[in-house]
Amino acid sequence: MAIIVALQLILYFGTCLMEGIGETNEIHGSKRLLLNDPDAINNRLNNLERSLQQQQAAMLQQQATILQQQATIQQLKQNIPQEQGSTYIQWGKASCSSMGTETIYSGYTAGQLYYDASSYPNRFGGPSNMLCLPNNPKLSNKTASHSFIYGTEFEENFLRNDAANEDIPCALCRSINTTSTVMFPGRNICYNGWKTEYEGYVMSGHWGYRASSYICVDLHPDYIPGGKANTNGQLLYVTGTKCGPLSCPPYNDNMAVNCVVCSK
Repeated sequence: MAIIVALQLILYFGTCLMEGIGETNEIHGSKRLLLNDPDAINNRLNNLERSLQQQQAAMLQQQATILQQQATIQQLKQNIPQEQGSTYIQWGKASCSSMGTETIYSGYTAGQLYYDASSYPNRFGGPSNMLCLPNNPKLSNKTASHSFIYGTEFEENFLRNDAANEDIPCALCRSINTTSTVMFPGRNICYNGWKTEYEGYVMSGHWGYRASSYICVDLHPDYIPGGKANTNGQLLYVTGTKCGPLSCPPYNDNMAVNCVVCSK
């Protein structure tokens, strides 16, 4: 009997509760949402599409920001001053002597074999320039027979009292943070704004021999070890001025020509 009464009470209160909920729904004008309602499905799809579009727009904005940042970084890199340098050969030295200059390689002053015009009046061909051959060459495996290059030696004791017959070294130099290097003949001081790399005297081959280059040989030259033998390859003499076609003043007759190598 007690069980039956309890069940009746549960049914009574449950009915009252459902009626109250129904009334509440009617008051607020709401209705139940069915899972197969087409309007509801379209609303949800539209919401998802809008969300996806917003995410895509955000990603495109992020990509644009990254590209802009990369362009800014590249521009900044281009504006960073790069270490510059200019090169020159220091004739007569086994290494570069100027501050702020690196020695790229040491080598040997070289050129054509000299010929005396009185003995070989028709032999003035061949190259006239001089080379600084490195002391660590990579040799070929083929032979040559019509053009040759020789080491170079001093033929007089002008720069040093023991220079005659000594073989002459050279060095390829790089002056840091410069863009131009020039040899100024006739001067031993650089022009304003230029850095002095080294000073010396203009030297070349004998006027009666084959043509050769005018080079600026260091004022205090080194020698190649073991190069004292008088083998007469390319020969160097101090170069002087000759008045007549050359204006005197400002020059003087038969005077050795200064030189200075300068960078900027």
